[in-house]
Amino acid sequence: MKRKKIAIVGAGIVGISSGIYLAKRGCDVTLIDKDFKGKPASYGNASWLSSPSITPVLMPGMVKKIPKLLFSKDGPLFLRFPGFIKIIPFLLKYLTYASKNKVEHISKNLAYLLKDSVNEHKQLAEGTNATKWIEDSPFLFIYKNKNDFINDEYTWSLRKKHGFKLIEVEQEELKSLVPGLSSEYKFAIKIDNLGYISNSQNYLDDLLDGFKSLGGKLIQDEVLDISEKEDLVQVVGREKSVLVEDIIISSGVYSDKFAKKFGVKVPIQSERGYHLELYETDINLKYPVMNGYLKLAITPRPKGIRFAGLVEFGSLNSNPNPKAFELLMRNAKSMFPGIKFKTKQEWSGHRPSTVDSLPVIGSSSVNKKIHFGYGHHHIGLTGGPKTGKILSKTILRDNEKLDIESFNPSR
Repeated sequence: MKRKKIAIVGAGIVGISSGIYLAKRGCDVTLIDKDFKGKPASYGNASWLSSPSITPVLMPGMVKKIPKLLFSKDGPLFLRFPGFIKIIPFLLKYLTYASKNKVEHISKNLAYLLKDSVNEHKQLAEGTNATKWIEDSPFLFIYKNKNDFINDEYTWSLRKKHGFKLIEVEQEELKSLVPGLSSEYKFAIKIDNLGYISNSQNYLDDLLDGFKSLGGKLIQDEVLDISEKEDLVQVVGREKSVLVEDIIISSGVYSDKFAKKFGVKVPIQSERGYHLELYETDINLKYPVMNGYLKLAITPRPKGIRFAGLVEFGSLNSNPNPKAFELLMRNAKSMFPGIKFKTKQEWSGHRPSTVDSLPVIGSSSVNKKIHFGYGHHHIGLTGGPKTGKILSKTILRDNEKLDIESFNPSR
């Protein structure tokens, strides 16, 4: 029987997941990326498999807090000029999604996509060396006091609505759970049965090896154009071209130029992300920690700790902001007074942010052979395997009914 030929543009977690599931189903799959050794958004993140991350960045009441977030030297929000000026229309529309009814719609759909993320990753990685990087763990959401937690009541009510059980942790227990944590933090919420990736680069590399072992092919090239050619799709690269029956476009914020060509109208912008990794620290962190005060995610690493969690708009064509790295270091030292480390690594990259905080998943209305999987904001690693599974089922026309209308590229 003839094997269905499929190309995937973009080798982040969505592209790799799609490739593995399609290869397992007997398809002839080619994964195309301009730099397989690059460090995409799937690498540069907190590495959480965060099923509770069902609420958008903008929540009801957040709009009036934006000036404080912008002008505080320790605020997690950055705007870069002149790029910011060009995206004002996007941001104005983005702000309209902070209403209660829209946030509940977003949360409902993200809960569907992110549900049981740890087991989704284990299923994806089964039979590969990538399984060893998946860690089962509770998450801790820390606050300076219980009142700060109560002020986040709406966020937590949505999480409880979607089945997450909250365990309250008082100061003495918190000290034992997070050694070296500043005494300013006196309260936390724990959620069990979650997990994280202990080394995201090694994880992605091992998944790629698993994809190749299934017969998947890699082409390192920059894709310049995608076009229809009779009943096929032509992928034109800088070095070579390929003809396929179906294509998945999963190249993050860079998907936009192809998406517009094939009828996608969902506005998207880059939200530059940053992380700081400290190696050989004297703090032995046991679990992932979300700082509810600083809006900072902290993750154990094999030889240190990673700190991630800033938002910057308007920087697609600019260099990383040194002030962002300075802020991450200040926050690390304020959380863990006197922390010592031998070396550090700084990362910055572009997270694809849709105007309605929901990813684009599904087929083009213009050509049903062209499919999309991008725009996951901060939850790409968490939702990547399920997105890949959805796309594989869409292409192979499974009979299973998928609840993905809210992710429709034509919405």
